[in-house]
Amino acid sequence: MDDLELLLDDHSLLSSQVVHVTALVRTLEQDTSVTSPLCSEISRQVEILRQQLLEHFAFEEAQAFPRLQEKFPHVTSDLQELGGQHAVILDALDAVQTALKANPEPAWPELIAHCDTFGAVFTDHAADEAALLAELTSTPK
Repeated sequence: MDDLELLLDDHSLLSSQVVHVTALVRTLEQDTSVTSPLCSEISRQVEILRQQLLEHFAFEEAQAFPRLQEKFPHVTSDLQELGGQHAVILDALDAVQTALKANPEPAWPELIAHCDTFGAVFTDHAADEAALLAELTSTPK
């Protein structure tokens, strides 16, 4: 599997995890009677997702992006921009985790807003990266 295929496959997995975490948070919006166990599970899932993102971003920044820059020098600035978005994504996810840990009962509207922000930032990043990778897969080597 080459770098492009690996990245596309990884994005699919990460996107499903983002949808899962968002769905868990949305459950709180509908039923606050299960807050304690659900908040614990959301925190656990957020931490798992954070670790997956860290590993994915480290792979991109240390291996995949440099190799892609060598093969496709014309996309160097695009890859640098995508790499710069990694911190923004992690900050948005950290805001979700911080909101979850706030007080015994998190402020649901604030938690949901942070989750929506994280979902949007990640989705935009994934779409930008997928578009670039699609362009590269159609570029003759």
